[in-house]
Order: sequence, then structure tokens, then C-alpha cells
Amino acid sequence: MKITLAYADSPLVVDIPPSIHVDMFSPVTISDPLGTDAFSSGFLRAGGERFLSGKPPLIIVNDGYRKTPTATILQWLDRLVPGVIDAASYLISTGTHTAPTSEHYRVIFGPLWERVEARVGYHDARDRSSMIYLGQDDLGGEVWVNSAVLENSRILVISSVEPHYFAGFTGGRKAIFPGLTDFDTVTRNHNLANSLEAAPLKLRGNPVAEHLDSLMMMLDPDKFFGIQIVTDSRRQMAGLFFGPLDVAFRNATVVAEQVYAHAVSKQYDVVICEVLPPLDRNLYQAQKALENCQTAVKDEGTAIILSACMEGIGSRYFFDLADKWDRQTNRAVDGGEYFGSHKLSRVNSIGRRIDVRLHSALPDDIVRHIFYEPLDKLQLFLYSAEQECEDCNLAVVHDAANTVLKALAN
Repeated sequence: MKITLAYADSPLVVDIPPSIHVDMFSPVTISDPLGTDAFSSGFLRAGGERFLSGKPPLIIVNDGYRKTPTATILQWLDRLVPGVIDAASYLISTGTHTAPTSEHYRVIFGPLWERVEARVGYHDARDRSSMIYLGQDDLGGEVWVNSAVLENSRILVISSVEPHYFAGFTGGRKAIFPGLTDFDTVTRNHNLANSLEAAPLKLRGNPVAEHLDSLMMMLDPDKFFGIQIVTDSRRQMAGLFFGPLDVAFRNATVVAEQVYAHAVSKQYDVVICEVLPPLDRNLYQAQKALENCQTAVKDEGTAIILSACMEGIGSRYFFDLADKWDRQTNRAVDGGEYFGSHKLSRVNSIGRRIDVRLHSALPDDIVRHIFYEPLDKLQLFLYSAEQECEDCNLAVVHDAANTVLKALAN
């Protein structure tokens, strides 16, 4: 049996030995995407027009690294509630990401960019002068939020909802925390992801998600109205949810799980995780594929991440931190809490249970430095697996950075 996998600039064809049982998983594509009629009826039914009456709103949108169809939503809103687009102010929820580029602005706002340009700002997590102090969180740290959040009484949050490898799901509260908070609060939150209880699809019992919920309780929920979107693998609209931000978000997670997750009743000896562009450009992003699929791997089985990583490792935070990481205690040797530590601790923890391999263009020493084991020849590995594993079960996961295998046994 031959399978074709995306890798770098050309397909990779692999011959699966006949004795290996193969299950294939791919992202869901819906047959009847939602359009402007569904948007209009849902928005009006949830009281969106009433919410926007009066003082012009602040509209919070995702940055250019998300696949949220913000421009489409804003155009639909422009037709449904005339004048609101030209009166509103806009704040891009960048979290710890870099400032938007000119290309990002046009991706986010599309043909509306020239109309809104003068009223668009973005968040800088390191600029405390643009924030207001809220108080202390449950971890004892100071919490700051972009001053626009407190200065505006009507805030429309447009975001997309899909599985997130340690926050459970993107969307909803993530537009505010970590999207519009200070760097130190983001660091405290992300360090909670050192626990593997922080996992895709998981909200209850997830320390990261529960911390985000507690941060949102520091704000007035009545000032927020959510437009929460679920898209499929072709970026078609699979779900549109409106109303109080938390309600719209929770409703969207139900559809997001249906679109992005596959329940599996067994675990596999080997799981091949194909990573598609743009997430295959660096290892920082490619880790999402491992996180999405690792629970479907048997103890002492193998997860193979197929990602060329032509742009290298991505962020230097976790790579440089590996120089002072104690793999035995799974923390920095000086005991410090550092931004990016979850990238190391999670791979290290997962690697204690299963064999974590990376097929990439990265040098072997770079791969091993951040706790993966390089795999040069995928075909030879599969031939070896056939010899060493009786009744070998293999899962092939296409677009694994956006496809979650949910092991029912877990």
C-alpha cells in the first residue's frame, strides 16, 4: 500500500508493508458552509444589533497568524449594521506575538483596511504604559490588561475556535488573556502547560484553561459580545456563534471538536503526523502535531512528526533554554520559571512514554537539543517496524497540526 504525504516542496510517497494495519485520518470538510444569511439571523437573534446601539464599540480581532476570517465577518457586519464599521475602533489581539506587518493588516481587514486604518491599534505585551493594573491572580502575580478593555463599555470580540494544544481551544477568552495582557501574566499562564493535564479539547481540569477563566472573572462580562467562528480544513464556515463571550465560545467548542477531532478506540504502535504549510516552516509550530496525536500512541510506541522545518526552530526562547534544562527533574537547573519552558517540558514528558521522532531538514544535533530524535529514512523505519512489531497498527494523520486524535482509552 502506497500513501502520499506532504513534505517540503514535493510529495513524499511511502510504501506501507502489507502486514501493517493502517488507519487514515484527515481534517473534516463540510458540504454546506454557512454564509451571510446564517450570520445575519444568528447575530440579530442573539441581540447583536441592540448591543452595538449607542456608543461606538471596540472591536477586538485576531492577528495575522490566525486563520480567523475576520475580513469576511466585518464585511457582513457592515451590511447588516450600517455605520458601525466606520465608527468602531479596533484592537489587534497579538499576545506575545510581534507587531502586525503591512501584509498582516491587509489579511485581517481585507478590502476594509483603508476605511479602518486610522482607528486600528495592536497590543504590546511588554508595554505596561498601555495597560491598566487589574489586581493579583490566583498564582500571586500582578495582572495587567490593555487600557482599551476598561475604557470601552461595548466590546465585540471576533475570533475563531479550534483545538489548542495546551489551552484546550483557541478563541473566546484567549482574545483577552493572553491576547491583551502583560508578558509576565502570559508567562505564568503558559508555565501551567508544563502539566500534560493541559491538553487539546480539554477545558475542565486543564490548569491553563482554568487560569484563563479566572482571569476573565476580573472583568465585567456584560461588556463583551462574542462572534465565535469555526472553520473547516478549507476555511469554510462550519459554525457561527453569537452572544455573551463565554456562552458563544463554549457553544463553538462543540462544533470545533466535531470538525477537528477523531475519536479512536485503540492506540497505535506508530503514528505518522503530517504537518502542512505554514505550520511546517519551523519546529516551534510543528510541535502542535505531536501534541494533537500523542495520546493515540501506545506506551513505548512511536510518534513521527513529518515537518521539513525549512525556517529552522522558530522561537529561540525554548531552544536556548534547553542549555540549562534538567531532563531528570524536567525544569531549569536554577529552578526559574521561564517563558517557553512548556515547549521543552512537554516534549520531555511525552518522550518518557513514547518514542518521539522528527523527519525534517534540521541537523541532527539541533533536533536532539530540544528532545526529539531525528529520523532520516521514514521508509526504512516502517520496514523495521514490520519486523519488530507483530500485528503492527499504524495511524497516518493528515494535517496533524490541525487534526486531533482523541484516544477514548484516555
